[in-house]
Amino acid sequence: MSGILGSSHSARCVTDILRVAIPVGVGLASALYLKTNFPKLMGISGFSKDKSIPMVLVRQGDSTHDAEYNEDPGLFLAKCERLYGPVFNLKIHYLNLTCVSGVGFIREVYTNENVSFKDHLDDLTGLRAFMSGLTKSNKGADGRTIHDVIKNGISTQMDWIARGLSDKMAIVTDEQLGFCQERVIEKVPEAVAMIIASALADIFMGPKAAQDPALLKAFIYCTSDFAQLLMHGYIRNFWAIVTAKLNYNVLNPLCKYVQTLTRVATSILEERRQQEAEANERGEEYERPRDILQNMVDNMDYYNLIDLEDVCGHILLMVLGSVHTTGEACTSLLYFLGAYSEYIEPLYQEQTEILDEQQKERQEMRQAKLTSGEVSSMLAFEGTDLDPMDDRAITNKAVKKMAKMDSIYREIMRYQSPPIMGTHKANEDVVLSNGMTITKGTRVTCNGWSVHQTRETQGEDPTEFRPFRYVGKNKAATKAAPDFLPFGLGRHVCPGRFLAVHDMKIFGALIVGRYSKIEILEREKTKLMLQNRLGTTPPSPLIFTSRPGVQLSPAAFAIAL
Repeated sequence: MSGILGSSHSARCVTDILRVAIPVGVGLASALYLKTNFPKLMGISGFSKDKSIPMVLVRQGDSTHDAEYNEDPGLFLAKCERLYGPVFNLKIHYLNLTCVSGVGFIREVYTNENVSFKDHLDDLTGLRAFMSGLTKSNKGADGRTIHDVIKNGISTQMDWIARGLSDKMAIVTDEQLGFCQERVIEKVPEAVAMIIASALADIFMGPKAAQDPALLKAFIYCTSDFAQLLMHGYIRNFWAIVTAKLNYNVLNPLCKYVQTLTRVATSILEERRQQEAEANERGEEYERPRDILQNMVDNMDYYNLIDLEDVCGHILLMVLGSVHTTGEACTSLLYFLGAYSEYIEPLYQEQTEILDEQQKERQEMRQAKLTSGEVSSMLAFEGTDLDPMDDRAITNKAVKKMAKMDSIYREIMRYQSPPIMGTHKANEDVVLSNGMTITKGTRVTCNGWSVHQTRETQGEDPTEFRPFRYVGKNKAATKAAPDFLPFGLGRHVCPGRFLAVHDMKIFGALIVGRYSKIEILEREKTKLMLQNRLGTTPPSPLIFTSRPGVQLSPAAFAIAL
């Protein structure tokens, strides 16, 4: 097994190992954090007991299927499906797995309430105890509280969130990349991480939080620490897992980040209470902030939260599933635009047409109000929803219309998804439509190649990267389905995917609106970069060239001075 990690495939292999356990949407499998201290793992019994499910023969001289798989994952999985049918057993990534292929069987398994990826991961790493160690309440909710916060505090405020994200991203993008002619950015993932973390910190905890260096560090690094922790203990023996579960409730290594969030939140809320008191003294109505922190504090009883530290623990759980995931996809976008630079202008043209239409609609609305006498002059619109300064803002409505931008992100996630992904544990017997049984205790995984890289599910040239493959096909990047699995499927589908894709599209719009050309500095590494899985470190710096006439945002310009 040491040969796998030591080969030229090492980064992708380590990433795929964790991807088998964790859906792509969780975004924890960056090889940047997992290439060292990888323990010698103990195989567990995970095959279905149904003897009619065939075992794929191990190549002569090998003890597992890893080596043959790593040579060409697609070719290997296609051979397995051709020789053994849509359901077969594998010894791969240190696990004994029953693998299901094709849209139909994947739907049957992953929408079944008796299979669970959380139970699988908890058995191997003590995940639930780890998560519980960050919060004081809702320990048995299994993510239900986070679902409710996303539903009430995010999904209902997408218009406000879109404006906040675009404003903050614009400022930090200008700080990180700036106005440039052929400027080389050496550490692209770090720059993207700062852009995404700053924008989400603003949405989660407010503008003051987004300016706190320690909080931004917590947003950026908590997920990498989490991934490293999971990998350090991946598939240990029984007593090691029991010990870890006990320790996570007492000595959780991510509690330091909860303390950072709590410190910042305490200062923010004290300032807000003072502002509210002053407004009351003046007889004015206090306009409550709309960020997630305020939503949770105002509804602590509804969410069954205990105190501010508990609130911040739940916020950190949301950060774990958002900042790194979004950053990975946005980083990949930059490299694909560097490799396929001819698609920058079509994306820019789409955005220009959408914003032209939006500007025209707003102009007509202002003119109607002037004509009717509802307002007396254009000055009356300043500071209102029809302020001319906002005519070309990237709004929620505008983002929804960006079909090409949506398509390129969906294509990136499809193209870079691992061939084997999303292992679940069967908690009861699951009988498939072909009569085979996924017996209780089985570790069942998905042949992602059979749905992401086949003509039947993806159309022409499924192994090629086609950015606008999904334009006009009613297949949004947020649409979880058996033929698109990056965000999971069934009851464990990622609840934050709508915010994630929204963030990604806003980032993409800002990039193509500011830069006319992106180049990969080391062009000879382009093929390697395109073959990387989501979460692996890009191999080359990028060169950015600004569009003529593009200006820095006012805040970034002031910093530059």
